Amino acid sequence: MKKFVYIISIIATFCNYTYAQESRTLDLQETIRIAADSSLYAYKYKNQLESSYWEFRSYKAERLPSLALNLMPIEYYRYLTKRYDSANDLDVYRQQQMFTSSAALSLTQNFDPLGGYFYVTSSIERLRNYGSSDYTQYSTVPIKIGYNNSLLGYNEHRWDKRIAPLKYQKAKLYYLYYMEYLSSMAIQYFFNLASAQAKFNLAIQQSAQCDTLYNIGKRRAEIAAITQTDLMRLRLDAVKAKTAKTSAEVELKEARMRLASFLRMNPNTELHINMPGVLPDFEIDTKKALEMMHKNSYELLDVEQAVLEAEQTLDKVRKQTRFQASIGASVGFNQQGDEVSKAYKDHMRQDIVSVNINIPLLDWGVNKGKRNMAYNQMEVARISAQQTMAEKEQEVLVTISELNSRRELYSTAEETLTLADKVYDQTMKRFISGSSDLTSLAQAQQNRLSAQESYISAIYEFWNCYYKLRRQTLFDFSIGFSLSDKFDFENEINK
Repeated sequence: MKKFVYIISIIATFCNYTYAQESRTLDLQETIRIAADSSLYAYKYKNQLESSYWEFRSYKAERLPSLALNLMPIEYYRYLTKRYDSANDLDVYRQQQMFTSSAALSLTQNFDPLGGYFYVTSSIERLRNYGSSDYTQYSTVPIKIGYNNSLLGYNEHRWDKRIAPLKYQKAKLYYLYYMEYLSSMAIQYFFNLASAQAKFNLAIQQSAQCDTLYNIGKRRAEIAAITQTDLMRLRLDAVKAKTAKTSAEVELKEARMRLASFLRMNPNTELHINMPGVLPDFEIDTKKALEMMHKNSYELLDVEQAVLEAEQTLDKVRKQTRFQASIGASVGFNQQGDEVSKAYKDHMRQDIVSVNINIPLLDWGVNKGKRNMAYNQMEVARISAQQTMAEKEQEVLVTISELNSRRELYSTAEETLTLADKVYDQTMKRFISGSSDLTSLAQAQQNRLSAQESYISAIYEFWNCYYKLRRQTLFDFSIGFSLSDKFDFENEINK
């Protein structure tokens, strides 16, 4: 048994070792794509959009005819009721006992322009009485066609027709906005790992070079070419470099685990970063950017919806606080008989027309106050919409200006890194040859590290700013295509 457990332990250790050795290299665009497909945030946003889609589908389904079958298989009554006894000229209580059953089939269609609805019904009812005179009756309505409508009143269907498509469009733009926000999160995790990877690689080089310099220093100290103080400084630099390498390795592992967790990959995956090359060369058309922002901003649609809903409330209050009128009309046939076949013969015409009017005469200003409040709320919504639009335009202009600056900063950082590498290499050669002191070498090392960090930061800031502009406009300026139109096209193909 112990041998079996030992073998299992060896196999498990080997499997864990193999599992931990999984390695993968990612570039920026692949990282963004995986985040959009696999991250938990992506699932959250997709389910939110799916919920809005089915809400919109329900709205559209309500515009179609609906067919319903209403059944009441059994209804039993037994009670005392007051009846008039004509023989004795007095009221008496008598026991009533009956069974009833009914069925009705109805077809209904909303009529959006007027806010009413048409209906077609067909029904049958069976009545069975018990007592001194048992009898059975059937009552039928083979067909009845009717229409109900609120005249000069609030038409909810007309407002739904304007607001429901807007709500779904807003949900779609909200989804695309946060998918771009998800891309920005992926960029942040990507460059955090890129920075940690570059820092670790530089720390390895630094540690190896410090060991080399220390060995050279020991040989020079033997011939008194450098002082013991300089030798100790070289030894101290070598120890610091090893500590820095260990710290950078820990930071690198943490950055790998964060990115792997964000992408829902195996946390033990040894991720490596392939840094983006030359920045994409495209110009931002300010007029186009503002146009796309106006077209694709879910926040502008949100305030537009708020204005429409405020106008809807005002319309509802105005029409419900003055006077209301409704009309109902139907035409059909009905008949009754002691057999089902008789109840479907010689039908009589059934016509119903009703008009109801409700006019408030005295309310002490209550309705006027409701109308004024609704009007003021509508004005507040309109002013908020104008303010939001101005703020969004300003944000886009600021982002465009920032993006142009980031491109220039990248060029400067790239040149600085190239110069810092050359200065460090030359200073290292001069130190080895004895023509440079330790202070100059330390300064060159620090400049090289700072230039490396600034270079990675410049690339990150450019891409982060670019995806910020994409998020604000939902437009891909590198290929000149609207992300909203792309989404519609892809989903139309997938249907």
